[in-house]
Amino acid sequence: MSSYVVWANKGGIGKSTLSFQLACAAAHENPNKQIYVIDLSPQCDVSRMLLGGGHNGGEEIILDLMANNPRLTVQAYLSDCLNDVPSGHGWPDINDYVIKPNDYRDDDAADIPDNVWLLTGDFDLERTIQLIEQLPQPPRRAGRAPTGPEFSQYLLVRSFIKHGVMQLEGNGDSIIIIDTDPYFNVITTHMGLLAAENWVTAYSPNSQASQFAVLRSLEFMYEPVSGLKNFVEEEQARYPNPWFDYRGQPMVIPQLEMANPYLLIANMTNPYRLSGGQGYTDPQRLHRQTITSINEKVESEADLYGVDRFASHEHLWDMRRLGLICDYNGVELQSLTLGANYPEPGSAKRYHLNRTGGTPTQLEGYQRRLREVAQLF
Repeated sequence: MSSYVVWANKGGIGKSTLSFQLACAAAHENPNKQIYVIDLSPQCDVSRMLLGGGHNGGEEIILDLMANNPRLTVQAYLSDCLNDVPSGHGWPDINDYVIKPNDYRDDDAADIPDNVWLLTGDFDLERTIQLIEQLPQPPRRAGRAPTGPEFSQYLLVRSFIKHGVMQLEGNGDSIIIIDTDPYFNVITTHMGLLAAENWVTAYSPNSQASQFAVLRSLEFMYEPVSGLKNFVEEEQARYPNPWFDYRGQPMVIPQLEMANPYLLIANMTNPYRLSGGQGYTDPQRLHRQTITSINEKVESEADLYGVDRFASHEHLWDMRRLGLICDYNGVELQSLTLGANYPEPGSAKRYHLNRTGGTPTQLEGYQRRLREVAQLF
């Protein structure tokens, strides 16, 4: 069992597309494992792709799941955690909210691997985030016969996804991928960073802002005074176990720990065929230089904060139009078929995936690189 949170403190670098493609690729590489995707982004991008993309009504399916009774989204799970756990009614079972995307995808949408499951995002998640943040901090228990609640509001609400991850892990051998907002100060980002064992992040070799965001992410998470890890540890010291709910009954809360740096991805990299080498294997020279430079800076930053360096630093190709086709149609890269015609966003035209020319080599190179990265999960 392994869990990964995909978070980058910069939008627009393909984080949700990575979550979608890596989840599907990991499902192919691990057919005997269940792959769970938890969507913590109010934009619901990874949910839309897993449910068929914009062309196949992915947004409408999300809205239907939101309107369902019971509501089958992450919002419903978090809302039930908020209402039930501090009041003494116990933890909801996250399995009651998880769906199999293939059961909901349009008939015209190609199936994704059947061992992929989804805790669907919710367009109204931000409203629930406001309610979660307003949960009051109860006064401390005191007196000769202490009574009433005793817990850290800060830690309790940040444990909601961690508890769900533990429930999913209890189902058997699994891989859990959590997609998040790019914003650090959103509480759901904290939930993801504290729920998974491993942290996956990405940057673009073409974007200095995304490269700097990797360093800022390490600072936000691990800086000794202001980092999330320090806040959590200080709060754990301030509110040690046992905790008690509003009924005065003991509460069972998972131990929170920060996700460890695991995989750094240079996304949207341009390929270059080195002399005598296989095509779509190595990044072009300027991108190789950037990757080397970023690796040095990130290792220095990790050493500064006394945390593990990223276990792997990989690259994925800039898929350009193929990436748009995959997102819009909710189709995984591994399922693209030479000779097929795919709807294009905002156009009545269809994109023809040529059987000739450089397209077969390009597609095989993209698919091979994705498989190699997915094998790290």
